[in-house]
Amino acid sequence: MKVLTILSTLIITITSCNCQKKATEKALVSQSENTEVVGSEKNEKMTTTQTIPVLIYESSSRGYFRKITIENSKIAVQNSSEEKPMVAELSTSEIKMLEEAYNGLNPKELAGFKAPTEKRFYDGAPITNLVVKEGDETFSTPDFDGGFPPVEIEKLVSTILKIAEKLNKQ
Repeated sequence: MKVLTILSTLIITITSCNCQKKATEKALVSQSENTEVVGSEKNEKMTTTQTIPVLIYESSSRGYFRKITIENSKIAVQNSSEEKPMVAELSTSEIKMLEEAYNGLNPKELAGFKAPTEKRFYDGAPITNLVVKEGDETFSTPDFDGGFPPVEIEKLVSTILKIAEKLNKQ
């Protein structure tokens, strides 16, 4: 009886693993097919490439939320944590503006930047930060007051906000 139980358990285990393996293989094949299609569509649409890393500007306080993400020559602006972000393609001039503002910034130094004001401590300004993603590495500034970024990233933050404002007006 024990031998029969062990044998049936072994057969069930082997067949179920085989089914999972086939399902995983099918999922990977379909995923790679989708990736190829998306990749080819992307190449046809894009004429310029973004030479800056992924930039994420996030600002929030009680009743206020704003997240701006710049990635792959696109900008996504989210004005509420419940809504979906508005996405738009960046123009060549906007990409150049971002590159100029980002030029000379060492993302490894972001953690050492000091906020010029402390209004966020008493709800005088939203808590804001900037995240830079280069490859597998993520660099972030300490929290600072919305509207008062550290001097080292002031030009970059104002450029991001200026571009995002155009999207909100559309």
